[in-house]
Amino acid sequence: MVLVPKAVADPAANTPPASCEQAFRDHGQDVARWARQLGGADFDVEDAVQEVFLVVNKRLSEFRPDARFSSWLFEVTRKIVANHRRRQRWRFWQNDDVLARMPSPLGDPVAEIERQQSVARFYAALDRLPDKYRTVIVLYELEGLSAEAIAELRNLKLGTVRVHLSRAREQLVAQYQRLLKREES
Repeated sequence: MVLVPKAVADPAANTPPASCEQAFRDHGQDVARWARQLGGADFDVEDAVQEVFLVVNKRLSEFRPDARFSSWLFEVTRKIVANHRRRQRWRFWQNDDVLARMPSPLGDPVAEIERQQSVARFYAALDRLPDKYRTVIVLYELEGLSAEAIAELRNLKLGTVRVHLSRAREQLVAQYQRLLKREES
């Protein structure tokens, strides 16, 4: 089953809301889902959602009525998540023994550490992608959107989305393999 955000599936949902409160009621779950998927593991979704709606509150009056509200809201979310990830990445490297200190919810601590390392490696590879590729692959692979829905959400041509997706996959695999080689040496 392909998940299509309410804002993409329902044309009426693309009309701008009258207030920030209405925007939160109508699109809060979409923003939280986008932030969770774009932010990755250990991302503070609530903080990002709050910041998105602070921007919406400030900038709602500047929204162009001829534009798609869902696309505008997605771009606000994407930019805020990118800023949070940059700050989070800096904190992570300042405190790089985070995985070693995390308690294991499973019975086998070795298997849990390997799983955590694999997840961390995946998100590290994902973090090394250019933002335009990272966004498309997250929306397609993690969020489950179709290429057509991504094109509509991002205001891109379908061909552009497909090219970005192909290049994102290639670069993600290459980055992941580089990380594996670095760990082996």
